[in-house]
Amino acid sequence: MSLFAVGDVFVDRADVGTAYPNGDPFLAQGDIVFGNCEGVYGESLVPAVTTGAPVIAPAVNVEALQRAGFDVMSCANNHVGDGGPAGVVATADALEAHGISAVGAGADIQAARKPVVVERGGVRVAFLAYASVFPYGYEATHHRAGLAPIRSRTAYFPPDEYLWEPGAQPTIHTEEAAEDIEALRADIAAAKDAADVVIVSVHWGEMMRPFVLMDHERRIARTIIHAGADAILGHHHHMLRGIEFYKGKPIWYGLGHHLFDLPDLAERVAAVGGELPGIDPKDDDAIDRLHDPYRLGTRAGYPHLPFHPDGRLTGVAVMTIGTDVVGGASGAGVLLERLPGRTAPATRHRDGRPYWASQRNGALPRWLKGRKPKLSEKREALLVSMHWSGDYTSAELAELSDVARATVYRAITRREAADQTPSLPRVDD
Repeated sequence: MSLFAVGDVFVDRADVGTAYPNGDPFLAQGDIVFGNCEGVYGESLVPAVTTGAPVIAPAVNVEALQRAGFDVMSCANNHVGDGGPAGVVATADALEAHGISAVGAGADIQAARKPVVVERGGVRVAFLAYASVFPYGYEATHHRAGLAPIRSRTAYFPPDEYLWEPGAQPTIHTEEAAEDIEALRADIAAAKDAADVVIVSVHWGEMMRPFVLMDHERRIARTIIHAGADAILGHHHHMLRGIEFYKGKPIWYGLGHHLFDLPDLAERVAAVGGELPGIDPKDDDAIDRLHDPYRLGTRAGYPHLPFHPDGRLTGVAVMTIGTDVVGGASGAGVLLERLPGRTAPATRHRDGRPYWASQRNGALPRWLKGRKPKLSEKREALLVSMHWSGDYTSAELAELSDVARATVYRAITRREAADQTPSLPRVDD
């Protein structure tokens, strides 16, 4: 069986029928489909006082998620509380009403930490979801709806404690809250008792900071794997990030976004008393000169996707479970695509579907069987396939297009010893 997973997903448009109008033929090939529900669905919700840009849409938009074929969606993210505790419950209820299991948030902390178990072909797969990035007050308590948290405390130190050096880049130390790590371990142990495979989703990282994995993320990932999880699905960064195998377990550090509607960004921010830079949103060069080029802001030709062009590269994580792929082992990888621009700013491609070179020429089934597919001559996508067998990990990268910073998808290609902490390859601009 196969698990297909994507990063942030949020539908907010006047004509919901334009989102996944014919379903998603690629996701339909997965036995279980997972995504991160990056926002709130409900009616007459009041934005939380700590939200920056409320991501709230009418519940009718969930119809598109049902058409796309999602089975499980994480609600543990930095926007699930944008509509207050009532919005958390409304979102979970809207998903459940459309046949989608919500995980990682609920009416109280017990509900937020409860795993979702999906069975396919006699194999039980448990999902848990957490967030380490979220506004204060979004975490669930025994008496308040919210998300399952992995909180941390961060300290900043001078680079040299014996030197006066005003404004120097500090040394940063982050320590996860012990109570949240203990809860995480207990949740994974309970999930392992209830299922054959445990998948953990984490909303983490520094948004829009390109090509950076923080020690915090890698430390949490190792904690999760040591606790017994079989795979980790990371998101929040809005750009694809590296893939690592640790103890033979795949870690997708960042899956970007699959379909993410964020129209009227300035109006959303203004609604809660904030503002965006007063620059012509069509003048990308002027914005980049005055502000970080990876800043959040509307860009010409992409009114629904206010992110750096690198954020237009998205993909689907694929994990085979209990399938004889390569040497009797399971497999994991990611298939990538690039989001369209001016011709279809609110859809996935010309007809609203994902556009995959590998799908078009039938490469996916061959890839799942461990054979190198015949790749498209039109050079319109990337295909990254990875699998492991025995004592080694092999990675195969076929580059088919001139995609910005494609080297970010370098993969760790060695098996990690039980006590070994590998160094990730640095990816320069």
